[in-house]
Amino acid sequence: MPLDQYSQNAPLPENQGDVWQRKSGGGCASFFGLPFLLVGIGVIVLTFIPPEVRNGDPIPLFFGIPFGMIFAAVGGAIFLGRSNLRIDRSTGLVEKQWSLLSKPVYSKRSELKDFDRISLRSEIRRSDKSTYTVYPVRLMGLDTEKFDISESRKEFDGRKDAEDLARFLSLPIHDETSGSIRIRAADTLDQSIKQKFESGELTNEIPEPPAVMKSRIEYDGAILHLEIPPPGFVPGLLVGILVIAVIEAIFIGIFATFFFSGQNGDGPPIFFVGLFALLFLGIPTLAAVLLLGNAFMAKQTVVASSASLQVTRGWPLKKTVNIPSDEIEELFITAKPQGASNRAANAFGAKLEITAVSDAKQTSFGAGLASEELEYLLALAKGILIS
Repeated sequence: MPLDQYSQNAPLPENQGDVWQRKSGGGCASFFGLPFLLVGIGVIVLTFIPPEVRNGDPIPLFFGIPFGMIFAAVGGAIFLGRSNLRIDRSTGLVEKQWSLLSKPVYSKRSELKDFDRISLRSEIRRSDKSTYTVYPVRLMGLDTEKFDISESRKEFDGRKDAEDLARFLSLPIHDETSGSIRIRAADTLDQSIKQKFESGELTNEIPEPPAVMKSRIEYDGAILHLEIPPPGFVPGLLVGILVIAVIEAIFIGIFATFFFSGQNGDGPPIFFVGLFALLFLGIPTLAAVLLLGNAFMAKQTVVASSASLQVTRGWPLKKTVNIPSDEIEELFITAKPQGASNRAANAFGAKLEITAVSDAKQTSFGAGLASEELEYLLALAKGILIS
């Protein structure tokens, strides 16, 4: 994948002959930490100023010092922190260094000969307030500690990092983002599935069609048309609706308690009623409608030919993605969450679908279908695309 497609949040690696280098920190990004640093310092200073001098309430030491130090530490790390990842093929070393401005504070170094693959996977991160998925890229070996290269929240950015590093080090990628390991050799990363089929690396045996199929198939000898029904009910849908209902119930209770508990029985102004209804009732209700619409009304249409793969999906607004067949590098079944088998993915409502990937685009289809039907559709689509 070309380097100019890197995320703006991840600086471009600097490749100079045998050196692959990535620097982060500094520049405009460092100023995001300045407000946190100033707030932290300010709280600490105010804690030691007598209340009568600043005409305010006293700030307890057990609160002001820890609170200020946390903000100052986070802000200082962002404002002053720098990191440098350097891979040198001539010396056979990979090193990551963290520093405050130009003063190193920690470094990690390993020998390249200890690594035999590049790992790309999806992992769930949890904090007190949120849960999100990241796509770490690591150097891995049999008897050595893993070496972290990058960690993006976008799967596409993680793939770009892994592919660029694989080309530089001539190491295979062990891609686990689909729920199973797909091994991709460094010299085949830019080959389309059509080229891989012609070279014999890729085969395509079409299985017998399942006894029961939800999708509708039309094939005229050159173009394959698939019409896939909406995914329907999954346990995750019920969870989403229940969460929205609880949120609305809480805000209705708060609204009723705040505005209607007065002794005179006067109601709130109509403006506030309308604003409340829009923010706390209208928007969650719209979210619930979109969830239900995508579950029960969002049909998927797929058109595959030797020229391209076109996928149309979404509700109420439809989105179409068209990828030329000679640019599709991978076509596979994705099972998520990470590590879930196809059967487990179906049982718990996780996403199980066919994914097509090129250097520039990625699209998926078939969500809601059983794994046997997906395997059959995958073989059909692949057979058309490589013809």
